Amino acid sequence: MKIATSRFGEIEVNEDSVVTMPDGMLGFGEIKEYVLIQHNEGSPFLWYQAVDEPNLAFVIVDPFTFFPDYEVQLTREDLEALKCERLSDLAVFAVVVIPENPENMTANLRGPIVINTENRIARQVVLTDGRYSPNHPIIQVLKEHRPE
Repeated sequence: MKIATSRFGEIEVNEDSVVTMPDGMLGFGEIKEYVLIQHNEGSPFLWYQAVDEPNLAFVIVDPFTFFPDYEVQLTREDLEALKCERLSDLAVFAVVVIPENPENMTANLRGPIVINTENRIARQVVLTDGRYSPNHPIIQVLKEHRPE
């Protein structure tokens, strides 16, 4: 299927790769379908592109790349919404905000996106763990993992 995007133009995606978010993203509840697009080869970043809204895309990253001790506690409601049978089927992503000065890049560790990779159902969960914030700095960790 073809989807229009403001960043990549019209792209072809496999219908089986569409991720469905029954509750949508926080603040974007009406947008239910997304696809994952690799940013650049070798980059840890992906684009979470809305299927029906060309101008809506989030930069996301596997938070464990930068925060190996990160913990996501899912509720029974979360697992039921994801139709999760095995925790190993779940992939977790954090939304990244890249401001004008990329040195101030942050990840939303408070509200990760959890995707069931078997059925492509996703949910943005809100963690109550006080260790995590919606604007966790990541550039310092990026530099540690990819020294110049």
